[in-house]
Amino acid sequence: MNEHEIIELQLDRKINNFLKIAKYCPFDYPAVIIVNPFVNGVPAPTIYWLSCPHLNYEVDRLEAESNLISKLQGKLKYNPKFKNKMIKTHEKYAEQRKSLLSAEQLAEAKSISEDLYNTLMNSGVGGIKEKEGIKCLHTHLADFLVDKFNPAGEIVFSKINWPDNCQICKERVDQFESSSN
Repeated sequence: MNEHEIIELQLDRKINNFLKIAKYCPFDYPAVIIVNPFVNGVPAPTIYWLSCPHLNYEVDRLEAESNLISKLQGKLKYNPKFKNKMIKTHEKYAEQRKSLLSAEQLAEAKSISEDLYNTLMNSGVGGIKEKEGIKCLHTHLADFLVDKFNPAGEIVFSKINWPDNCQICKERVDQFESSSN
């Protein structure tokens, strides 16, 4: 089974804009992937996707059970050091996205709309345009795991971390392979 197929098992869906794996978990399975930010006229401003089922579940739980997003938004509003690091995080993310786009993709985006082009060129983590808020914790965590710079992602990771032992991906692969035979 190739890594693209494992990622589709992890995400439980097909993925047509997969570029490469950016981070593996301690158990040697993909944890964060890099996706093409613009395929066939469709934007995906989130370039780092969390594929690890354990981390996705834990972030879902955090979002549902805590008010972490609002706490981070408060920190963004009232803590200048945190805000400045988030601004730099968004700038780095936009630069990473630009590095993944070809001149042809940018020309196509611009021909579709100026707003689409500006989103691909300038938006921050997860495609956020107004950088005064915190969007999806999954994207911040994925960015932190790849770059070790995102302060929101660092806070998320400090609350969940890797498990001591995880068999989720192995079990999914084993189940898929046994059902294919």
